[in-house]
Amino acid sequence: MLGKDRLITAAVALPLVGAAVAWLPSALFAVLIAAVSAAGMWELYRFRFPGGLTTAAWIAVVAGFFVVAAAPLHWQLLAPAVLLVLVARLASGRVADALGDCGALVLGLVWVALLLSHVPLLHAAADGAEGGGFRWVFFLMLVTWSGDAAAYYTGRTIGRRRLTTVSPNKTVEGTLGGVLASIAAAYLGSLFVPGLSPLDPLAIGLLLGVLALLGDLVESLFKREAGVKDSSNLIPAHGGVLDKLDAFLFTGTGLYYYLAWMVWVRPPVP
Repeated sequence: MLGKDRLITAAVALPLVGAAVAWLPSALFAVLIAAVSAAGMWELYRFRFPGGLTTAAWIAVVAGFFVVAAAPLHWQLLAPAVLLVLVARLASGRVADALGDCGALVLGLVWVALLLSHVPLLHAAADGAEGGGFRWVFFLMLVTWSGDAAAYYTGRTIGRRRLTTVSPNKTVEGTLGGVLASIAAAYLGSLFVPGLSPLDPLAIGLLLGVLALLGDLVESLFKREAGVKDSSNLIPAHGGVLDKLDAFLFTGTGLYYYLAWMVWVRPPVP
């Protein structure tokens, strides 16, 4: 029954996600991703504040929304957001757990909001000289999800050696299968995005395959400390927003900077 519920949720959600990526203007797409980011920050802060989010945590959620919604200014907005959140925690007057609380609040702004803000930047690439726009977001989804699916099925089929105690179900064999699938997906995706050389898909697939694994493990680390299996139950039969975003926080950032530093700086091909 659970498997059927997962398929129903995916069948409803995937067309909606695809439509949003393909048809929303970049500014509205950024607002949508900002709302997703806010949900992810809410989930993270529930790990730290299981009895209910504090005022400082809610301020951080709102501040993170604007960091993502105004993605081209994300670095400029991050420092004021951090200052605002720290002052809000200070205003509470509570000394106990101050260091841990402030660390969690800032973590949400950086790990969730700042990293996720790179996805709207990829989408907005069509508005500049780089070209590509929504195709880069589809490329990111293809590579990330292909690697994740391959890692899961390879691990279940032939996985023997545990990769790490942080996530006991992950295996060395599954990890290698995921990275190889990411490389293959990057070559497939290179057919519909501009400007990649023959070696770029190899580098991007390897980079995103490793980053997806690390992103998944980082969230697993936080969930294990919090003693929860899923970050929430916001997505029926799939867990929470962070459970779906964990890899994208790393892969979206990695893809953006690879393109910015290695691809978009090249002279256009005649």
